[in-house]
Amino acid sequence: MKFGTEEVHLLDYWRTLLKRRNAAIAFFAVVFGATAIYSFLATPVYQGSTQILVDLEKNATMSFAEGGGAYLQMKDSGDYFRTQKEILASRAFADRVVRKMQIDKNPYYLKKKDDINSGFFRSVLDKVKGAIKSLFPDRVKKTDGFTEAQLQQELDPDLTDIILDEMGVEIGKQNNLMKIQYNSEDPLVAAVMANGVADAYIEHNLEIRVKPFRDAVEWLSSRMVELRGRVETSEKSLQRYKEGQGIVSFDAKENVITQKLGELVSQMVVAQGARAEAEVRYNQIKSVIDNPELLATVPDVANNLVIQGLRNDELTIKKNISELSDKYGPKHPQMIKKKSELEMTQRNLIAEARKMLDAAKISYEISRSRETSIGREIDDQKKEVLLLSQKAIDFNVLAGESDSNKQFYELLLKKLQEASLSSGINISNSQVIDGAVVAKMPLRPRKALNMALAVVVGLIGGVIAAMFVEYMDDSIKSADEVEKILGLPFLGMVPASKEEGPIYMQPDAKNAVAESYRGIRTGILLSSVDVQPKVLLVTSTTPAEGKTTTAANLAVAMSQMGEKVLLIDVDMRRHNVHELFNLDNTVGISDMIVNHGDLSGAIKAVPGIPGLSVITGGTLAPNPAELLASSRMKDIIVGLRGNYDRIILDSPPLLIFSDPLILSRLADGTILVVWGGATSKDLITKVSQSLKGVNVKLLGVVLNKVMMAKRSGYGYGYSYSYYHYYDSYYGKKQKRGGRYLSRWFGK
Repeated sequence: MKFGTEEVHLLDYWRTLLKRRNAAIAFFAVVFGATAIYSFLATPVYQGSTQILVDLEKNATMSFAEGGGAYLQMKDSGDYFRTQKEILASRAFADRVVRKMQIDKNPYYLKKKDDINSGFFRSVLDKVKGAIKSLFPDRVKKTDGFTEAQLQQELDPDLTDIILDEMGVEIGKQNNLMKIQYNSEDPLVAAVMANGVADAYIEHNLEIRVKPFRDAVEWLSSRMVELRGRVETSEKSLQRYKEGQGIVSFDAKENVITQKLGELVSQMVVAQGARAEAEVRYNQIKSVIDNPELLATVPDVANNLVIQGLRNDELTIKKNISELSDKYGPKHPQMIKKKSELEMTQRNLIAEARKMLDAAKISYEISRSRETSIGREIDDQKKEVLLLSQKAIDFNVLAGESDSNKQFYELLLKKLQEASLSSGINISNSQVIDGAVVAKMPLRPRKALNMALAVVVGLIGGVIAAMFVEYMDDSIKSADEVEKILGLPFLGMVPASKEEGPIYMQPDAKNAVAESYRGIRTGILLSSVDVQPKVLLVTSTTPAEGKTTTAANLAVAMSQMGEKVLLIDVDMRRHNVHELFNLDNTVGISDMIVNHGDLSGAIKAVPGIPGLSVITGGTLAPNPAELLASSRMKDIIVGLRGNYDRIILDSPPLLIFSDPLILSRLADGTILVVWGGATSKDLITKVSQSLKGVNVKLLGVVLNKVMMAKRSGYGYGYSYSYYHYYDSYYGKKQKRGGRYLSRWFGK
């Protein structure tokens, strides 16, 4: 793990935890204490649990499938159980439980209801709601014709809320089990109510299954009455129509008429053939009747036996005439006789042909007349068929309506019988397999578990809280942070102390603070090997970081080395160096700059500290920056350099005023005082950048007022042990605010 450019080790976390142990302990104490208070003061809640087995079944609906039956639809098991859970969590079901178990008459629940309604927080909440409601008038428009009585009213809404709040449902993921749970402060109430809710659910589930069939019975019964009347009406209309038309059966009559029409059509075909044949015979005879020679070309004439005999006679006579003509002349009596016979035969032949023509004509006329007669009969029969068909259509309409009504009536009658049978079912698909018993141990609070969890959460949360506090703390706390994170030299660390001060560098002082200033003094002397800094500027980022105290104690520490030291208070906006040494502030550095006064009058020796002199701030000036930037101030510092081994300038905070930047040009080195654990890194970075921007030689950083608690993580890692050893060896322990601090005021 990396932080910046440095690798963070597990030991660093341990040090952070030790340093922020107060936050961790506080978090642990809050969690553990709150858990303990809740676990031992909370009212025990017991749970009654009843297990119900639900058989997933196919739920019949009243939809009509092919054939008139009701089809079955299988519901998804997950959807089914989620639906049942929603039913159990509904207000309607809770109200059903209230009614079934007569909760409104139960003293236990009546008292519980009164306690809830009369509670302090409930009364305050009701008052707040009333006040808020009064600010916003009701804008709901009143509607005529509707009342709240038309809504489904709950027996007692407050009791319904209690039931819903105390009841719970669990659904098994791998089985068809539902667990109904009921929580109560009384274990007996919890068990009884769990069983009661289960019974109410089974009853409600059965009612849900049966109710559609009961509704169907009611609806089908009303429809059956109406449909029965329609069936009777349609049957009577059909009967009246049959009686009015004089028809017993349309099918029989239709068959007779159709058969007769077929016979007539067959006769018509025969008649047409006979008429055509007679017409042909008649026309053939008629065409040759006047030409005896052509009569033989007509088959009917040629096949006539009389005509055949006459024809033979004609041929015989013609043969005789031909023979006689060779012997006799034309006027021979035999010739005349034969010619007379020939003429007679021909006349008889023609007469016989005319008889056949008359017979053919008569036969033709008869055939044509029969054809015409059959045609009229066919037309009449067709009209009768069409009329019968129209009557049959009307009859079929009435018969179809009657049959449809009867079929629908029979179907509804069947459905009514099925629904009536189903509505009487009293077997539910749910049953209790494990009833609730009186619990021996409360559901909550579980003291042992709570305390164990409190320990775990407290420890983990405490560690997280410690790390969070450390993360949110953006202050400089150690020498490593000064050198590695800020990249600035580290001069030393001054532990916080509530003992007498602020001048800790008393003669022969043997305490941790004095030793810290001695260490800082050594760091300053070692900061430059070639040329020792003579003029030192002491500043800070913000006020109250201890820069004046640091400057004064450094001046005392250096004077104790035998150096001649001058401390100048150049914080012209807030003079307080004279207060540290109890000196007169009538004439100070501001007066020396403005009035060009004698230096010897402003320089004051500090009683009891040989080698230390002080120039106080003097009169408050309205323009400190101009005075410090004046050539007179430069001349004063230049003039004092030859008279003192060390000159220390106590300047104002750099983040607020620009005076330290002005004075830094007169100093050989600058010391930045930082309140350890309070001043953020960003502020110090800004100050150091300001100093580097004007090429100021920054000797280093002094961490001041550092809390040196045991294993706090501040300092070098051994600082506490060192200071603890130092105080234990030279002094006695004194208890200050829960810590042991020591201070020596000489041997």
